[in-house]
Formats: sequence, structure tokens, C-alpha cells
Amino acid sequence: MRFLVSSLFLFLLTGQTLANQLEPFKATYTARFNGISVTATRELTGQQGNWRLDFSTNTLFASIKEYSRFTSEDGNITPYHYEYRRKGLGRNRGTVLNFEPDKGMVLNVSNPERDLKDVSPHILDKVSYQLQLTMDVAAGKEDLQYEIADGKKIRKYTFAREGTEILDTPMGEIETIKVRRIRDADSARETTVWIAPQWNYALVKLVQREENGKKYQITMTNLSINGKNVSAGQ
Repeated sequence: MRFLVSSLFLFLLTGQTLANQLEPFKATYTARFNGISVTATRELTGQQGNWRLDFSTNTLFASIKEYSRFTSEDGNITPYHYEYRRKGLGRNRGTVLNFEPDKGMVLNVSNPERDLKDVSPHILDKVSYQLQLTMDVAAGKEDLQYEIADGKKIRKYTFAREGTEILDTPMGEIETIKVRRIRDADSARETTVWIAPQWNYALVKLVQREENGKKYQITMTNLSINGKNVSAGQ
């Protein structure tokens, strides 16, 4: 359950404004994984030069907490700290990364043997890249390619727009941009996200199908900006 992210605003702004400006938000999602229903929360706090994006979910058997600290300038996110913690679901796991883009390094605090060197200055983490994706869609970019440090290696993700689709969500009916992750031709995994321009390019739904046929889905149920709720009429 390491997907979810949105760049969220209260009023309908232009894509360029969204691509260069962030405001604090809190979004709630219903998530289903292997038939189990859970609630997940995503929250952006901070201000220009110091942002933090948190994801958390808890069940009777497990909890996941993940966050990224980053700066944002001219539509580009630069992370400087990332943490992931999982309890339950088997063995507990954790990852802590410090980003030093000026030195071309990502330091793995949890396991220094997995430090990454000679990395791109545009390297992202598994939380911040999703926010960068929504900002790039808002800016009308077609080149949706990202390099992500996942704790032991650098992965490259590529996405493509697949037109528009109207979704019936718990917050109302909304038109969305459908975006699919491009994978190798022999891969059976599928990842698709739906982003709502009217809600300032918030990620309202994500579906992932694994190679073994298992399915993971999240759907936004509530969104607030600075304490004000957003609905389909806004």
C-alpha cells in the first residue's frame, strides 16, 4: 500500500498555477487490498521551502506510515528526507533515506551498504514522485518519466495519458484524466490512476493489478483544504 498522492487545492486554478504552487491539504481514501477494506489518509503540511507529505493506514493486524520532506520550486520537487515504516503483515520493515542532490547521493540511513551514488539531481522518492506526477499532468507535460530511489536501487517509472473518464465517487461525479504506467511488454502488472482537473488535479482513484492477479484499489472519500471541504460542485 505505497501508492497515493495528490496535489490538492480548494479552487479551480490553471494547470500552470498548480504546477508551481502548493497548499496544505488532507485527503481520506478507502482502500481495498486482497478483499480487505481499510481507510488511508494523505496529508500535506508545511510551507514554501519545507513541505511534508504523509501517508498512513491502520488495521487490526498492521499499520503503514510513510512520509517525504521536500522543497518545491518552479514546478519541481526536490526531496531531502524519506521514511517508511510497516508493522504487522509478517516481518516489520523500515527504510530511512537522506537525499543530497548537490553531491549526487542518496544515503540509506537504515542500511549504509545500500547508499546510492551518482544519482540524478531530479531523483525522487516513492511518495514525492506521485505528487510530481500530478503537478506535471496539471502543467500539460507529456514526458512523464521519473527516477525513484526505493531504498536499494534506482527505478525508472514512465506514465502515459489515456484520455478522460467520468467517475462516480463518494464526493460526487467528476471528470478525470486517466493515466497509466508503462511497463515492459512481458509484465502482467498494471497501474492506472485517475486525476481530477476540477479538483485541481487531485488523484481520486488508483488501481493496481499484480502479476498473481491480486488487485489493490484506492478511492478518495473526502478532501479538505485548510479545513474547508471540497465536493463535485467546486
